Amino acid sequence: MHTDEYEISLGRELNHHQRVVKKIRAALEKRRLCYQMDYAEATEAAAAGRLVITAKELAAWREDAEALPRWEQRLEEYRQVLSMMRISTSRY
Repeated sequence: MHTDEYEISLGRELNHHQRVVKKIRAALEKRRLCYQMDYAEATEAAAAGRLVITAKELAAWREDAEALPRWEQRLEEYRQVLSMMRISTSRY
């Protein structure tokens, strides 16, 4: 059963996930530009002593790198559900 409230709630979740994905991507890009490498390269460089980075910054980078695929997956799931909901209501 479809109601406007479901669609509104899904729309809000979709918007929230879009904002989070955008924020994480921006943080990863900022670090990539700052250190001129991605997270995997930074981890290797830090372990080898070629990169001076705090453990806290490296942990935050790891957290973002690991979180992004999960948030992107959820975002896609919300897009699909909302799309299916809109298609099903257009038949009536």
